[in-house]
Amino acid sequence: MDALAEIRDIYFDECDEFVGLLEGYLAAMGEGRATDEDIHGAFRSVHSIKGGAGAFALTELVEFSHLFEACLDSLRSGRMSIADAPVDMLLQAGDVLSELINAARDSRSTPVPPAIVEALQAMSGGKLKRAAPQIANQAALEIALEAAVAEPAPAVPDEPASTGRKVEIKIAPDKGLFKRAIDPRMIFKALRTLGELEVTCDASAVPPIALLEPLDCHLTWSLVLLTESQTDVIVETLEMFLADDEFLLGDSGQAGTVERTPEPAPVIAKNRSEPTETVVAATEHVANHAPAAAGTAAAPPPVVRRTGGGTIRVDLDRIDRLMNLVGEIVITQSMLSERAIGLAKRESASFVDALFSLARQTRELQDNVMAVRAQPVKVVFQRLPRLVRELERSLGKKAHLVLAGEDTEVDKTIVEELADPLIHMIRNSMDHGLESPEERLAAGKQPDGTIRVSAEHRGSRILICVTDDGRGINREKLVAKAKSRGLLAADAEPTAEEADNLIFHPGLSTAQAVTDVSGRGVGMDVVRRNVEGMGGRITVESTPGRGCRFTLGLPLTLAVLDGMIVRAGTERFVFPLSSIVETMQLEPGAVEPLPGGRNILQLRGEIAPLLKLRDLLGIRAIGEEPIVVIVETETVPRLAIAVDEIIGQQQVVVKNLESSFRRVEGVSAATILGDGLVALILDVDALPALSQPGKKLPSVRQDQLAS
Repeated sequence: MDALAEIRDIYFDECDEFVGLLEGYLAAMGEGRATDEDIHGAFRSVHSIKGGAGAFALTELVEFSHLFEACLDSLRSGRMSIADAPVDMLLQAGDVLSELINAARDSRSTPVPPAIVEALQAMSGGKLKRAAPQIANQAALEIALEAAVAEPAPAVPDEPASTGRKVEIKIAPDKGLFKRAIDPRMIFKALRTLGELEVTCDASAVPPIALLEPLDCHLTWSLVLLTESQTDVIVETLEMFLADDEFLLGDSGQAGTVERTPEPAPVIAKNRSEPTETVVAATEHVANHAPAAAGTAAAPPPVVRRTGGGTIRVDLDRIDRLMNLVGEIVITQSMLSERAIGLAKRESASFVDALFSLARQTRELQDNVMAVRAQPVKVVFQRLPRLVRELERSLGKKAHLVLAGEDTEVDKTIVEELADPLIHMIRNSMDHGLESPEERLAAGKQPDGTIRVSAEHRGSRILICVTDDGRGINREKLVAKAKSRGLLAADAEPTAEEADNLIFHPGLSTAQAVTDVSGRGVGMDVVRRNVEGMGGRITVESTPGRGCRFTLGLPLTLAVLDGMIVRAGTERFVFPLSSIVETMQLEPGAVEPLPGGRNILQLRGEIAPLLKLRDLLGIRAIGEEPIVVIVETETVPRLAIAVDEIIGQQQVVVKNLESSFRRVEGVSAATILGDGLVALILDVDALPALSQPGKKLPSVRQDQLAS
């Protein structure tokens, strides 16, 4: 892939982010909670899309985004109040903008609905002048020779000179500017969309042609921009082409006019000290085009430099490969630790010190790689207001969406997989959960329902909760439907929890008719399948007449976790360290038997169900389990699990068991220990269900996994 195509792909990736942000800002306007910053944010999103489209000569996208931008500018400038803004029309315009971006990405054309164009023109105050700069791609050598001067703008004699404030810009790019496929004329074209521009080029640093590397940039430019645009808009325009340290921005604060003067052609002159040609600057022109105020003794305006760490875009596959290498380093570290046990104390002292240092550095490396992959769930949450708004229109219901914990960060892979489950749950809450306004008033509720979506960290997991204040799950209807389908025996009497969990059964729906929203019984089944595919679990709690709550428990990462290694019989297993509350020696007097063969553990005045890991996993017993591990699950606050031995705790690499072997109840994944053997990572949330009569985990031996 050439450099220009790579930059083009980066631009379209940025467009996807801008469209997502735009929808969030417009949704805030529709809910009446938009601030001035939301309006500015929407304007900046569309403006950034337009600027990049102009650089790649995407005419249709430039024209439409220019029109869209003008409408948002009418809100930003106060010519139209936010309360009077046609949000539905703006959302439809956002859809058109997204389709134009996709069409430009695929190098195809797509029609723009005339009704949307007319509505945008009416909102902006009349028919707008089109802006579609044409940019020609040229070879890097041609750019290096011709970019010494800016392309002169065509004269417009009938158009009066613009007024505004003068902004002085100094562009001193890195030598690799041309290697990044950046034509300086692209920058000038983009800036001229903001106002009148005067450009002066300094080519004094260009070396003799014998020493000139054609792909290196030795030019700098001094610009004077007469504009009414805000500083942040100018900065964003420059940042589309340049790094933060490649330009300086100064504001003279003076109003005036700037006449566009064509730049002279580059002068090719003989260098008397060299028998070769070189490009020289027209110094007389630079002097003659200095600002008029330069003749006085006034000091030049202060120059402001943009500061910040900057960003870089990296393909996710590269991050995945880096994460895999970190996992291999963790396994190697475990192997070295295993070998250190067999060394004599005198020999192992310095070796163990080095291992501690390696462990610390490996952890730091892993944390930093995970930080690179981390992404806030806001990326997914910002799609939900638009979904609720559309469902309100199609279902005739009113709902207030509350989002909390949007800045909670999780692995990018988890974020990408979250979209479908959340959309299905929101649709389920709107269609099945919330009542109509009339039904809510009759039940003594507010006519508008409330759906709350929250995210929070819980140890090494993230909890996503979707709660509504609707009618709750109709258990009687759900059980009757399950019996009619043969999913339950005719005389079965499921508990409330078992009845609620029927909602996840494939093909089971209580809807009276199939609509475009629901009724086919595939939504919640998809949710559970997707969540379990990510190594998570979903639970449901319902109170008739009060509402329903779905809780998704997901791992923060699918790569590495801290675990405690235990032994049950001859096999070793791993408990996620975040689920463990404490460990203790089992005292016989603290165990009390219950009818049905179950036991409970007296724990400082509280009781906890006691399970034996060997019995759950079908492992042959060898004596009594003397150790108890107390864990916290989503369904049981305290669960005691008896094991034979605690081997230790270490960082383990998570390996998907289902793709390599098969799905095993009570097991979330597998890992490779220091001796090269496989150990299963237990799903503590699934262990209580395994203790139910008739539900045992088949024995899984090392030789089975190895095969």
